[in-house]
Amino acid sequence: MTDEEVFSAAVRFVNSITGLTTIKAYQAGPRPTPPYCMVNLTGTAEVRENPADTEYTDTGVPNPEGENEISAAPVIETEWRFSVHAYGDYPTGILRPVRAALQLSQTWEPHFPALTMFDVSQIRHLPEVVESKWEPRAQMDLFIRGYVRDGFVIDTIDQYSAEFPENHGV
Repeated sequence: MTDEEVFSAAVRFVNSITGLTTIKAYQAGPRPTPPYCMVNLTGTAEVRENPADTEYTDTGVPNPEGENEISAAPVIETEWRFSVHAYGDYPTGILRPVRAALQLSQTWEPHFPALTMFDVSQIRHLPEVVESKWEPRAQMDLFIRGYVRDGFVIDTIDQYSAEFPENHGV
């Protein structure tokens, strides 16, 4: 799962809950007419210090010794952090259903089948000056968790058996 896939799923989720045009932050093009929402991926972080598992896969590609190369992928629980903005009249009311949707997994599972909508922040009323006039705006943070698997071809260790005499020379 890539960051782009999670980002796109977050945009689709906000759109499905609010019913408003929802855009990704920092895209080229004209601003939509309010009301609308904007989603910004602000960062990712590992949730735990160590991977949950390491998955080994036979690549089917032979190495110089004629044995298939092995790919190892640490399974890392990751949190994606998003800033969700609403523009238009009464923007806090636009974002309130997004907070409520956290309580019903059926609202977000279609968008995040392999992810968990982990938490949302308070909704903040943050009007800003746009084109020399105040414009209503609200903002909240959305935290989504899931597992990433980035694999790497590794060198394998050949296995040998060793036999020792029973008396060990005694």
